[in-house]
Amino acid sequence: MRLSLAVTVSIMFGITSLAFGQANPVLIINGSSTTSETGTTSSITTNLQNKIIAAGGTPTTVDTPPSDITPYKQVWDIRFANSSPLTSGVITQYVNYLAGGGVMFVMGENANFTTRNNSVISLVSSVGGGSISFLVPSSSQTVLAPFTGPNAVSTITYNAPGGAGGATPGTGSFMTRDSSNNGTGIVWNKNSMTNAANGVLSVVFDVNWMQDTADTNSQNFLRNLINFNNVESGVGGTVTGVPTLTESGIMGLSLLLVLFGASRLRAQHTA
Repeated sequence: MRLSLAVTVSIMFGITSLAFGQANPVLIINGSSTTSETGTTSSITTNLQNKIIAAGGTPTTVDTPPSDITPYKQVWDIRFANSSPLTSGVITQYVNYLAGGGVMFVMGENANFTTRNNSVISLVSSVGGGSISFLVPSSSQTVLAPFTGPNAVSTITYNAPGGAGGATPGTGSFMTRDSSNNGTGIVWNKNSMTNAANGVLSVVFDVNWMQDTADTNSQNFLRNLINFNNVESGVGGTVTGVPTLTESGIMGLSLLLVLFGASRLRAQHTA
């Protein structure tokens, strides 16, 4: 088989594009039909979608959790209104997803969103992440490793945060923490949740930091959280907008290069 360089390159780009597009299916649940702040929901949805795409992901955005979330490598539940708490059925679904090795982000909010926050705390308890008690930390917080990179950020200033206190929030670790050891961002890594040892769960009790109008530190913290979730879900860290070449893409490229090389050799022998 003799392939021209132009045809080979075209096929190569087709295969790599397919590989990138399927590399990281991400589900975003935004609660658009029940949100108490339509502008905020629209802003955080757009910003998260754009940054996930820039990191090589393929986001699908829905209003409420679908019956099956297992096809997705990551789930981002960015609902925050009191009208969209995690129901007992959704909590069970999320626990099972995390137990199966899923990577998940769940949004909480400030003290005015008690119903939503209590349901997030119930999820943490159900998944075996220990006991956390809601409180109001300082707005200015230190960003802790590994969420300080690859996009440089050392501090974040929330608008009106909620959070939890104590040196260790349940069995998790703080992503961001104030000077009194109270924090707004919490992560449960693999082997830290007794009912979902293979899963990774992150929670932030604030919504405004995810808006497209948030400052540079907030944007970099979001990029780094996306990068962290990409790594944990097994698709590599790709926050700069250059997607990671998947194993299938590499194999496809290698095969095409071999075919192209063989066709060129045959052409030289017959010339």
